[in-house]
Amino acid sequence: MVKIPSGAVPPRLCVIEKLNGETEYGYNLHAEKGRGQFVGIVDANSPAERGGLITGDRIFAVNGHSIIGENHKKVVERIKANPNRCEMLVISEEGAKLYQEHNIPITLDLPNVERVSQKVSSG
Repeated sequence: MVKIPSGAVPPRLCVIEKLNGETEYGYNLHAEKGRGQFVGIVDANSPAERGGLITGDRIFAVNGHSIIGENHKKVVERIKANPNRCEMLVISEEGAKLYQEHNIPITLDLPNVERVSQKVSSG
């Protein structure tokens, strides 16, 4: 069993869902060669914000598939696989560094993954 370092921020499994005819998820996908895929600007009141994405989050899995080593185009394909719903396993860059220092891969199998449900404001 994986021993999570004390004080480690848990990765978050964010569910991003478009509601009521929304056409965009409301965030930018940012790729850095050799470092991976990141969440860019997250729009206020967007499906991405409601789903728990935060600007700067590093993305490790999309819709149940690890994206480590995948190119930007492939990650975009995974995000668009379902036009209205996407699940993303993310963690802050600082959090990712701590796991990396302890040689712990960030996967959906980690015991401390926090599942973030859609936050819908009641208006």
